[in-house]
Amino acid sequence: MADLDLHIKGGTVVDGTRVPRYRADVFIKDGKIAQVGGRSPGFAKKTIDAGGMIVAPGFVDLHTHYDAQIRWDPYCTISGWHGVTSVVLGNCGFGFVPVRPDFRERSMLTMTRTEAIPY
Repeated sequence: MADLDLHIKGGTVVDGTRVPRYRADVFIKDGKIAQVGGRSPGFAKKTIDAGGMIVAPGFVDLHTHYDAQIRWDPYCTISGWHGVTSVVLGNCGFGFVPVRPDFRERSMLTMTRTEAIPY
């Protein structure tokens, strides 16, 4: 029986702590990082060879314009292609929600003009 879920082997770790990148193995258990570097703490169910690749935590995109796009692209696909795992919506001063009923049309017109989103 495996002690770990995943062993990411031989990747270049860029961890966001401002230390220079380094080559290390990353061990995952129960969806969380169990260990970075050192000897394997056990047998993993799956191993991924990350040689020649960057291993980094997911990124948070604090400034997006997904207010409407999230309706037809619930995965915010473009951000995911760039390593983003979390996005923040509605922080540009205008968006679709929350909005008072008497401002709904104005809000939609603003998005049509500013973001080229069809009315």
